[in-house]
Amino acid sequence: HLPLTTYHLPLTTYHLPLKYMALGDRKIINPFKPMLKTVSSGALNRYWIVLIIFFIWMSLLDKASFWTQYKLGRTIKHLQVDKIYYQNKMKELDQTRLDIQNDREKFARERYFMKTTDEDVFVIDKKTN
Repeated sequence: HLPLTTYHLPLTTYHLPLKYMALGDRKIINPFKPMLKTVSSGALNRYWIVLIIFFIWMSLLDKASFWTQYKLGRTIKHLQVDKIYYQNKMKELDQTRLDIQNDREKFARERYFMKTTDEDVFVIDKKTN
């Protein structure tokens, strides 16, 4: 058996840049090298990359994304408008209910055209052109 240290490659071979690693007699060429030269070195920092990926994830793909929050905000505004509408409608209906309780005969005559036995009711329908 060979000693354990002979099986290990030197640590520096793992840290060589991609352009120096060879497969047989061909060298591997990094196709992104020209593009990476145009990007500043600060942008290549792994923390910035993780931050950008996190921002994209949170803004577009997450359950609480900006688009989802926008749609929920619009829904809340619509519901608030509906709430005001229904509150006003309830006030009108309460007033109608009070009117009915105060004068049932008037309500029955106007709404349902009820009459006593010795009366005739004529309904005049005004049509506008």
